[in-house]
Amino acid sequence: MASLAESGGAAKTEQLPTGLKLGWATGAFGVALLMNGISGLILLFTASILQIEPWLAGLVIFLAKLVDVVTDPIVGVWSDRFESPKGRRRPFLLWGSITGAISFALIFTAPSFENQYMTAFYIFIVLSFYAIAYTIYNIPYMSMPAEMTDSYHERSSIHAYRMVFISLGSFIATAGVKVVLEALGKTEPSSYAMVGLGCALLILISTLIAYFTTGSARFTHAGEKSTKSNAAQVVDEFNAVRSNRHFLRLISVKFAQLLGVQTSGAAFAYFFVQSLGRDFNVLAIFGTTVTISTIIFAPLLVKFSKRFGKKNAYYVAASVNIFYALSWSLASEGEPLWSIVLRAAFVGIAFTGNVVMAMSMLTDIINADANRTGVRREGAFTALYSFVEKLTGAVGPLIVGFALSIAGFNNKLPFDVPQGGNVDIALLMAVSWLPAVFGLIAVWILSGYKLTEEELQNTNPNKQDR
Repeated sequence: MASLAESGGAAKTEQLPTGLKLGWATGAFGVALLMNGISGLILLFTASILQIEPWLAGLVIFLAKLVDVVTDPIVGVWSDRFESPKGRRRPFLLWGSITGAISFALIFTAPSFENQYMTAFYIFIVLSFYAIAYTIYNIPYMSMPAEMTDSYHERSSIHAYRMVFISLGSFIATAGVKVVLEALGKTEPSSYAMVGLGCALLILISTLIAYFTTGSARFTHAGEKSTKSNAAQVVDEFNAVRSNRHFLRLISVKFAQLLGVQTSGAAFAYFFVQSLGRDFNVLAIFGTTVTISTIIFAPLLVKFSKRFGKKNAYYVAASVNIFYALSWSLASEGEPLWSIVLRAAFVGIAFTGNVVMAMSMLTDIINADANRTGVRREGAFTALYSFVEKLTGAVGPLIVGFALSIAGFNNKLPFDVPQGGNVDIALLMAVSWLPAVFGLIAVWILSGYKLTEEELQNTNPNKQDR
């Protein structure tokens, strides 16, 4: 367990230094590159480059992600109870930086065995290693803002900084990588190996920056050692977290929304090449536009949330996401570049709300819980939240992999050879129809979210103006 004892940095009503927010947010570049570099390419890489049958590739990705069922709660509670002069969370950032970079390189330098099941087994092992490394870094990392400040709106500011670096990391993963692959040869295994090694270096540098620049950040101390076993403490922590109605509502919204996002992401490169007849350079233009849009709209959405509330800002972003998804059902081969760019500009709004508002609401929930109970559970809350992100990241490729196999997709052909017919229908389902349905479900669930700034302040025994 953790107490409310505080150390270091800023006072409760003090605005955090810009350098601290920038330094912490830099880690999001590596996290975004880790997450989006894998999610955007892994199905295409395993099915078309390593030539594992799509259904098997999707299944392997799904099973490797299930490793997080065990690792997320363990790392979450471990970081809650960890004691170090550097804080409870920061040592995990150091360990996760190194292992995360190594795991990324191992995935894209994978050998192709004569037996596809041997190749699939290798991918399962390195993806499992990747899942553990990602968890070691990301859960403690995402737990830090709730400790760094008690300010309701400063939390949104922290995550707005983070959003910029997420956008830059996503830009490299979705645009930069595609340009490099197009130049080197997008059907050549050696191209993916070079990209994997280059991205691994960027991941290592950016995630280490977050570690070295947050030494002055405020952190909370672990409380008295419990006499209960580690397993019993994990159960106690997560029983407390899953009984929080605000948290259950928020992760339900995230699950529905991210299931659509991850399904679309798994199929998107295929959709661009197969259904729209476009190359990776156009996909890079799309990614660049999303990045610019996200950087522009992140501060605007934060301002909107201050005036109209976080929930309403989230409504706007979620609604835009639904219309964006549906718009792909009107697209066809040879889709004009201007319409692709326009879609990218709008999805930047959706992306911003999905990240900034959701994470800001999560830190509100964490602090409300701490105010009511006197116990800090940042790691436990973040672990369950992260698990939902990863679970949807597992289910998305599984859906697309099986859909492509059922549609008769031939992975022995170069993936830029159009196959049409049922393959196009399967890709449209993944990119447009399913994300729109899941988005509508997310908006419906969001309507029941009730934690406001006033209620949050009422949970604080001092009831100070934050």
